Amino acid sequence: MLKATSMLDAIEPEWAAAAVHEIGHAVAHQHAGLQVRRIKIWKTWFTGAVRGQTDIAESWLPNELLPGYLVACMAGPEAEMHWRAISGHRGKTISHGDDLNFRKASKGIGLSKRQASQQARRLVVEQWGRIEVLAAHLADKGSLRGGAL
Repeated sequence: MLKATSMLDAIEPEWAAAAVHEIGHAVAHQHAGLQVRRIKIWKTWFTGAVRGQTDIAESWLPNELLPGYLVACMAGPEAEMHWRAISGHRGKTISHGDDLNFRKASKGIGLSKRQASQQARRLVVEQWGRIEVLAAHLADKGSLRGGAL
């Protein structure tokens, strides 16, 4: 069986995984009505581990935006797992910060982590073409302004 080629195929796998992960967050934040300021990925100087960050403009979220924010917390890991499944690149999706953000924001909100992950997975599949293109740009440049979404 032939695999469809992807713009991410020529990129080092862990770098591509980080780009997909961060773009997953960014697309979901935007879908929730939040303003994305900047998305970036980098390698740490000491270990060379790949890290990423998606910054949103909102420092405080009203309750009506919290469910979308919680889905966006889970969209990064879901996007990365989706990419790993279709690309065949194995690796561990590390999302300690995403889990922490989810736990802090989910208090009193009637959305479980499982429900948020399911919604994030659906969004990732629906938006996959866009996520893939944006992730390739992020992988190439290392950072993107939110307006590039």
